[in-house]
Amino acid sequence: QINQSIRNKSMAEWRGNFGIDSDEEANLDEAGRGDDGPGSRSQPSRDGLIVLIDCRDSMRQQTNSANQTLIKMSFKCAKTVLKRKALASDRDLVAVVLFGCGKCSNPDMRHVLTLQPLEQPGADRIKQLGRLAELDAAALETEIGRSAPEVSISDAIWTCQSIFSACTVRLGYRRIFMLTNDDNPHDGDQHKRAQLRTKILDLQQTEIELLIIPLLPTASGANLFDCRRFYFDNLLPENERPEQGSDLLAELLQNVDSKAAIRRAQVRLSIRLGPGMSLPVSVYNLTRRCTVPTAERLHRATNERVKRTTRKFLTDTAEVLMPTDLKKAAVVNGKKVLFEQEEVKQMRRLAETGLSLIAFYPMSAMKSHYHIGPASFIYPDEVAAQGSVCLFTGLLKACLDKNRFALCSYTPRSNAVTSLVALLPQAEVRDPDTGAQSVPPGFHLVHLPFADDFRKLTFDQEADELRKCQAAEEELKLAGALIERTVADKWSPEMHCNPALQAYQSQLEAIALDKAEPRQFTDTTRMSERDIAHSAKAVDRFLKAFDIRKRSEGGIGNAAAKRARVIDAANDIEAEARAGQLAKLTVPVLKEAANGLRLKPASQREQDLINAINAHFGL
Repeated sequence: QINQSIRNKSMAEWRGNFGIDSDEEANLDEAGRGDDGPGSRSQPSRDGLIVLIDCRDSMRQQTNSANQTLIKMSFKCAKTVLKRKALASDRDLVAVVLFGCGKCSNPDMRHVLTLQPLEQPGADRIKQLGRLAELDAAALETEIGRSAPEVSISDAIWTCQSIFSACTVRLGYRRIFMLTNDDNPHDGDQHKRAQLRTKILDLQQTEIELLIIPLLPTASGANLFDCRRFYFDNLLPENERPEQGSDLLAELLQNVDSKAAIRRAQVRLSIRLGPGMSLPVSVYNLTRRCTVPTAERLHRATNERVKRTTRKFLTDTAEVLMPTDLKKAAVVNGKKVLFEQEEVKQMRRLAETGLSLIAFYPMSAMKSHYHIGPASFIYPDEVAAQGSVCLFTGLLKACLDKNRFALCSYTPRSNAVTSLVALLPQAEVRDPDTGAQSVPPGFHLVHLPFADDFRKLTFDQEADELRKCQAAEEELKLAGALIERTVADKWSPEMHCNPALQAYQSQLEAIALDKAEPRQFTDTTRMSERDIAHSAKAVDRFLKAFDIRKRSEGGIGNAAAKRARVIDAANDIEAEARAGQLAKLTVPVLKEAANGLRLKPASQREQDLINAINAHFGL
């Protein structure tokens, strides 16, 4: 029992590191199981967030350490949240609700205003919050109304709950960020206090997370938000009770440009360990490359998204063909063989959906060049079957003790191609100082090649001789010293931001928010002056040993020498053209000559290049 409790605690911490809680498991796509087989389930890819802002007198009058009113700071925080959502996960839905103000959206819910509905973040909504953050007290009162101290916070939470209930989009997480400086709500009014306590319990039953973001100073003027006065007993679990919760506010106010993929399950399936024994697991992508978003086609008149559809027609009668009318063909032994669409799917389906255990191999059999694609990470799915954590932990411990990995066949979906994968075990690693988990325990799912993927490369004589060339011992030492001086210690991709993405985002933000200049950013991929000075001696010794600097100054790297060669080539090409020998030259030579003469041929084909050169010389 003690060992089992330790395992469950370790897995619980692991789930926390992945950002997984009961919300994710309770929102599994049960309706989607039929498409991907019984062992595969999908997960909603969109989240919902409501920013709930307190607009009572204490929020409008009290200022923080930066001499800024708390309500203005709240609007800035909401603006930053929308900007980060627009960059990191633009498909998520965000709403902004105010309570304690003079205006209202629903007459039955007095002093509660839905400033922005639950929609995807956009430029207009970000501008509106930025404008509210810059208004003075009189203009803000005109915009949202006077302060209303008699407001019931339970009405504001009920409004947020109604917004989530009216949403037609299926959401994964549903959260409410409440920005307030009132650590003892409805003090002296037991009726409203009981209503708020009941409404918080309703949120927990409907799996909506309420997160309090405390602001300082508090409504009573204290510089410590005391959660023990109300929120400890009614909202926060015992193991999540902070002493002072201003860290989250600082994190939300930080303007971070980071397009991070949400760590949700890519697919949920089962590992078939043997007859009648399967282990439900979830597959995750730990590392993902961030790219520039793909362009979307918009209608010229309405600026709406254009949906592309493809239809196939019969050539003779122009009849629209249905998918069932189409067939696939393959030439076998000189004859064309036709296959139905369903037959093609069955041929691609080599195994059932999920992971099928083939054998266990020693870790020495795994070579680095076997990794042919991005790896994934799997951990047990306790919701699908109780006891999965215990079985998964036992399998992981056995593989680590015996230094072996599991070879499996992997079919993520019913229409996906089956591949060979290796489940490499990974032990848990904890920080020696804090005791926090730095590396989670589990299996890395590594894609492996098939036998026919291994190829024998052939080299011509010149390439083979070049491949056999060996550098001298002194040259190897100089190159090694150069690498040691220029390689960063403990480097990881997360240490640096992609400057191309940073520039793209800053330009896009300037256009969308009507800024005069794009926001400046720091290119962390460039070497600092300190790093350059640290490696200058090793670089100079390397360049001096191979005469690279001398050759680059007067050799092939000199731009003046390149221009001189182009001019000489232009003079030679005129002689070749007048002699009628252009047809004997290769296409690259003709292209270089045309570029040197600044010609614009009809195309880059040989004859068009020859015609353009002859016309230039009047031939």
